[in-house]
Amino acid sequence: MSVRLGSVVLGSVDPERLAGWYRAVVGLGDGGELAGGGRLIFDRRADVGPAAGEPGRVLINLYVDDLAAVAARLTGLGVDWVRPVEAFPPGLISTVRDPDGNLVQFVELAVR
Repeated sequence: MSVRLGSVVLGSVDPERLAGWYRAVVGLGDGGELAGGGRLIFDRRADVGPAAGEPGRVLINLYVDDLAAVAARLTGLGVDWVRPVEAFPPGLISTVRDPDGNLVQFVELAVR
């Protein structure tokens, strides 16, 4: 059996704002496509609040080739840093908070 992740749906009271942030921060395509495959989908939901109640419940991990360059770009965009770039066993990691309070981690693996 072969299973692969196709997309992640992010429910929001303001999906347009959230999608705009992801387009600016990670360069999503118009259909929510990520450069390495997969999609982020933004859905207006009446059953969620304006901010994630438990932001650590689901972590969105985005893999990058050069975390230092990504971090410099993110800093220039004024993101809300939760965890600065630091080493962890597989490589480098950092975490930011999106406008709805979801945690987004950028990961650079040491061995690819």
